[in-house]
Amino acid sequence: MTHQRRALIVAAASPQQLVGIETRPDVVIAADSGLHAVLAAGWIPDRVIGDLDSADPAAVEIAAEGGAVVDRHPVGKDETDLELALAAAVEAGATEIQVVVRSDGRLDHQLANLFALAKPDWSTAEVRADVGDHRVWVARGDHRLSVGIGQHLALLPVGGPARVTTRGVAFPLADEVLSPFDGRGIANEATESAVSLTVSDGVVLVVSSPAHADDPDEAGA
Repeated sequence: MTHQRRALIVAAASPQQLVGIETRPDVVIAADSGLHAVLAAGWIPDRVIGDLDSADPAAVEIAAEGGAVVDRHPVGKDETDLELALAAAVEAGATEIQVVVRSDGRLDHQLANLFALAKPDWSTAEVRADVGDHRVWVARGDHRLSVGIGQHLALLPVGGPARVTTRGVAFPLADEVLSPFDGRGIANEATESAVSLTVSDGVVLVVSSPAHADDPDEAGA
C-alpha cells in the first residue's frame, strides 16, 4: 500500500482559512505572504518559497530561525510563487496537496493560480485547493469526491477539451466531451454524498462554490 504524504501550501491567505486544519500535514510550504497565515496558525513551515516581495522580512527571519528552508527567487522569474510551491511539494514526495489561497486580489493572479493547479508536472499527486470559500479539485482519470447533497459543482476543462463521465450529480455526463470554450459544465449539483468522475482524456477543475441568494437558477451539465 502506497504511503500517503500530505502537503499543505499556503499562498496569500487569511489565518481563518487554516482554522479547520487540526493536524499539521507532513509538509507545510509557505508561498511568499502565505507565511503570515502559517505563523499565525502556530506552525513553522518546512519551506518558504517565492520572490518574497510580499512577506514581512521579520516573519521570514522567524521562519528561518525555526528551521524553515528559505528559497528566495528573483522577482523577474518565469513561474508564479504557487508554481514554485507546487513543484517543491512534489519534490518532497507529496501524494496529496492542499492549496489555501484567498479568492480576492488581481484577476490575472487568480486565473494563473487556478491554471497552475492543473499543470501536468504534479499529476502524480491529488491536488485540491481552498480558494476563499470555494473548493477546487483537479480531476484526472477516476476521481471520487465526498460532498454534501445539493452542493454546487462546476466542471471546467483546462488546457483543452476533456472527455468526462459523471455519477451522483443532477446532470450526469456519459463519456461526453466538454470544451473549455463552452459553459455546459458550469451549473450542476451533487445528488449523492459521493460524486464519481472519470476523466478519460484531458483534465478538469471541479469547483464547488457557496450558494448566494442572488444566484440565477440555471440548468446545466
